[in-house]
Amino acid sequence: MTRRIPASSLAPAILALLALLAACDEPPPPPQPVETEPAEPEAPPEPEPEPFVEHALEEGQTLWDVARSYDVSVDAIMEFNELRPRDVRRLSKGRVLRIPGVEEAVEVSRAYQPTPVEELPELEDGAYHVLQPGETLWDLAHTYEKSIDELMARNELDDEAVRGLRPGRAVIIPGIEQDDVRQAEDAAESRGMRHRVRRGETIWDLARSFRVSVSALMAANRFSPQDAQALREGQQIWIPGGTWAHRDDSPRLTPRQRRAQARARRLGLGTRQVAQRLLHGHVEARWIRAAGGRRLPGTLRWPVTNGRFVRGYGSGEGSYHLAVDITGDIGWNVRAAAPGIVAYSGDEVPGYGHMVLVVHPGGWVTMYAHNSINFVVAGETVPRGAVLAELGSTGISRGPHVHFEFIHDGKNCDPATLFRPGVRHASRLARIPREVWRDPDEPPEGVRCARRRRHPRSRWVVNE
Repeated sequence: MTRRIPASSLAPAILALLALLAACDEPPPPPQPVETEPAEPEAPPEPEPEPFVEHALEEGQTLWDVARSYDVSVDAIMEFNELRPRDVRRLSKGRVLRIPGVEEAVEVSRAYQPTPVEELPELEDGAYHVLQPGETLWDLAHTYEKSIDELMARNELDDEAVRGLRPGRAVIIPGIEQDDVRQAEDAAESRGMRHRVRRGETIWDLARSFRVSVSALMAANRFSPQDAQALREGQQIWIPGGTWAHRDDSPRLTPRQRRAQARARRLGLGTRQVAQRLLHGHVEARWIRAAGGRRLPGTLRWPVTNGRFVRGYGSGEGSYHLAVDITGDIGWNVRAAAPGIVAYSGDEVPGYGHMVLVVHPGGWVTMYAHNSINFVVAGETVPRGAVLAELGSTGISRGPHVHFEFIHDGKNCDPATLFRPGVRHASRLARIPREVWRDPDEPPEGVRCARRRRHPRSRWVVNE
């Protein structure tokens, strides 16, 4: 028996079915966008490495030779090879340098090939002399009767730069015309010689034996200060102008120095006896007049421009050391602390090695000892700051330094407060009072003076 469903109960179901069919006919909703991370920008292509060539240094070639031949600056080569200034002085045969910005190797010419003078800037106050192999700044000073100070000042050279001079460098000679320049063919027959170092021989021995400055030896052989102090037996080095020393044991003098020596003889200066008298403060009135009169200079110049204080007045056992010791690199210049006249220049006083004594206006006396070589002779008048000698270690000395004494009225005085710009330590100037000495008869309150004292255990060295 079939059950019948009322029509009224079917109506809701039919309506729901019709709504479902209508919904199926509607279009699907639009797709929602999918969030994605932004794409990374493409990395720029890596730059191509700077081209370069490698150059192996040959005998005698310098960084300047290489830079000039490749038409690249010295600074660019140093930066590309991470070289410091002190590294440049140690370059030697076989060292490979990378030359930036160059694609082909070239032949490097030696710097001693004279630089054409016509390519150099015109001068109104002098002329160019191109250094030849074996020539030094001291040769030029002798040849043209100029002082080392004049040449250094005009060419803006400091002590380091003098040691770095090489053949081919054009040096300005002030006060002459280009026609007055001595040509290479007029130079001496020989500019030097090779020398094989003997056992125990030092750079000081060579400077003394060949009468050539240590800085000239260092420049000719491209020695660093460490190289100069580490000579080994059998090592061959070049002695610039060395052959003449064997022919004549007397030093080379300019006409001006020969006139100065004649003046010294007239004044009774220049002998060992005079040196001994001056060390004990005995100064004759005529020497004071020759030095510039009775007016005191007032202050003193620090004798070694970049020199460093080692020990001072009143140091040592029993306070015997009535002097100031100043150290520095070998080859640095020793300069006059005040204007005056050179009263002694030699090595006849035991213990002090090469020594210079200067008499100053008012009767001051200064002494500079242990020099590698002296550049002045007795009788020369010198201004404040004049180059007297080269810092060394001759005599009884434990290392390169200048032993500086300041003498007045028979006593050794402490110069510390008189030094200008001051007493220089490794990295600063000492903070001490400054004095000016004006009265010839009375030292300032801050300047101590005492009679000379002998070293407690030395029969030779007084006050050292």
